[in-house]
Amino acid sequence: MSIVIIILIVLLGALTRTVFGFGEALVTMPLLALVAFDLQSATALIGALGLIVAIPAAIRYRTKIDLAVVRRLVLGSLLGVPVGIAVMKWVPTKIVLGALALFLISYGTYNLVRKSAAQVHLASPKWDYLAGLISGIMGSAYNSHGVPVVIYGTLKKWSVDELRGILQAHFVCVGTIVVASHILAGFWTVQVLQLLALSLPLLLIVIPIGNWISAKIAPTTMVKYIYGLLIIFGGLLLIKVIH
Repeated sequence: MSIVIIILIVLLGALTRTVFGFGEALVTMPLLALVAFDLQSATALIGALGLIVAIPAAIRYRTKIDLAVVRRLVLGSLLGVPVGIAVMKWVPTKIVLGALALFLISYGTYNLVRKSAAQVHLASPKWDYLAGLISGIMGSAYNSHGVPVVIYGTLKKWSVDELRGILQAHFVCVGTIVVASHILAGFWTVQVLQLLALSLPLLLIVIPIGNWISAKIAPTTMVKYIYGLLIIFGGLLLIKVIH
């Protein structure tokens, strides 16, 4: 029964990623913690599935991908991945997740309630490296490498399709690095491989459903949903920290 619950949680995360382009870890990690699934195993499982889901999405939005931006994000992430592994091993999880939760809630709420667009000046490509660095740290530690890029993309005023394309291309590149780092760090177990094998065939059903739902949502509405998701994810993380 516990295996069925874990797989259902994983599929919910895959559906969230397919519809909104990110967020599978922020949905699944707190839920997996509630069913007492080992943190390192959960990190390895969700990291691998996130990479698998990202590949068809990157192909779908390939015409919207800015390769120069992706390259800078990935280079920044390369520096962030080992830092994230160290954070997971040495820094108390509650401190990092608590700070992230409060930031997500604050940022999402601000963007939903503000009446006019903020004048944010992030024209320099150098900001891509910083966003990638933070993404690498959060990705290797908590599989949350999408959140920094999503926030960065909203600040840069990318269109929804541009955000999706760049985000998924970044997921493929960084996801490969993150999964490799998880393997080297010893996060993969026989149980992770078994759950991965059971989940893969079901993704063939979940991904088309997610694409169909995504196509029904208008771009302006999608942006609001993204901000709302950030608030929800922040709340889930906060609950995880408190409990």
